[in-house]
Amino acid sequence: MGTKIEYVDSSHMYATNYIRNSKAIAVLWAIFSICYAIISVVAFVTPEWVGDADSDIGGRLGLWQVCQKNDLTDSCTGRLEELLEMQSIAFQVATVFCGLAVATSVLAICCLLLMVFMKSTTVFHICGWMQMLSGECSRVRARDVGSECA
Repeated sequence: MGTKIEYVDSSHMYATNYIRNSKAIAVLWAIFSICYAIISVVAFVTPEWVGDADSDIGGRLGLWQVCQKNDLTDSCTGRLEELLEMQSIAFQVATVFCGLAVATSVLAICCLLLMVFMKSTTVFHICGWMQMLSGECSRVRARDVGSECA
């Protein structure tokens, strides 16, 4: 009585590995997307980026707020609601692109929930393109403000 050899369909084995790996990739993608969204939101909400609050001279500079150091207090000018009255067109454009980067990064996180209803490859494509758009908006923002400050 010979040994019984069972032939396993290799496509079934590959499909099982693909599904298991795609779920692990989705979890990692979601974690890194949340971290990126937090960084984007903090960069957008924080009014001052550059400067030292403890120095005797100088002030702080951000996308939508500039603070000058006086004798006793800081005098800050600029509000996010006053987008059209900002000091230059570069800061206006940078603020709009930073807001767009934040919105698309948060929307990409929400689109990861589509994994329940759609195929994982489709969701990865959608989220990937949205995050590339968000990254490109962040790059344009940094280039605009950097050229203005130089």
